Amino acid sequence: MLQMELNNRSSLDNLYINIRWMKEWRRSSLKHTGEGPLPYNTFWLVLSGSATMQFNKDVYEVKKYDIVALPAQSYHKWISLGNEGPFHYLSLACEAKVGAFDLLRLYRFPNHTTLSDHRDYEELVSLWFQLSDNFQRLLHGLNEKNLNCSERGKTRKEDYPVFFFDIKQTSQYLKIRSLGNLWVHQLFQSLQHKLPEQPVTYDNRVYDVCDYIKEHLHERPSLTELAKLVSLSKEHLRFLFQKELCLSPMKYVTQLRLQLAQELLLFTSDSMKQISDRLGYDDQHHFTRAFRREEGISPSEYRKKYKASFEYPIEL
Repeated sequence: MLQMELNNRSSLDNLYINIRWMKEWRRSSLKHTGEGPLPYNTFWLVLSGSATMQFNKDVYEVKKYDIVALPAQSYHKWISLGNEGPFHYLSLACEAKVGAFDLLRLYRFPNHTTLSDHRDYEELVSLWFQLSDNFQRLLHGLNEKNLNCSERGKTRKEDYPVFFFDIKQTSQYLKIRSLGNLWVHQLFQSLQHKLPEQPVTYDNRVYDVCDYIKEHLHERPSLTELAKLVSLSKEHLRFLFQKELCLSPMKYVTQLRLQLAQELLLFTSDSMKQISDRLGYDDQHHFTRAFRREEGISPSEYRKKYKASFEYPIEL
């Protein structure tokens, strides 16, 4: 009898990959492009043409056989397009995390890579189209008016509803999740020579506190509560966070709040009061002041500046 067991906890127990949107683009001009932070992990596979892009603080020439891999909250800006024809690329946005930590940052993915092995590249492209086909099959079975699609030129005041899948849709969704994991697996295989032998590792207690903060952000957890959670003194918890993340636990809370605030400002029509309540601020004034301190502009100014700047087609 063959028996296999793995009872130990692993570093990837809390791995989570969820596809949010996909689209094939052909850009001949910079019209309707924008700049700003990206809410999800974003990947591009470039099929033809070229573009000059800024990702975070660096500028890249992006062309055929290039892979762009940007962690969530990365800054992007279009600078120019080449003269050799439309800039043709496949995009995919997903949530890719290990607990509260971004997968691409943990494994130090390069923002921009030219893949020399074209067979690996073609496999990534083929899997992208398989995933896209299955994604569309699922979407076609859902109520069209409830789909969040920027191409319709409409915005709804209320939040988009949660979908409750029937048995057939559940089966299709599980296939999408499997293909999404397979696509990320192929990406790891293709870029393996560019990645470190080991990912960034953190003290397990830092992982646990970060996960707790994420789940209880609206409750405004105190430093005393966070230290008690992992049986540490406040001073020792501060030391671990400074050592592992180069910031304090409460600064991490602030950063997580800011990230969620950015997502709510860009992808919902929630009022400033609703957002401040959801994030656990005392009132809208405290939220506005904290946001301005971190971003240099008010939440309403941020929404107006960046809300229309993203390439977000149909999403789940």
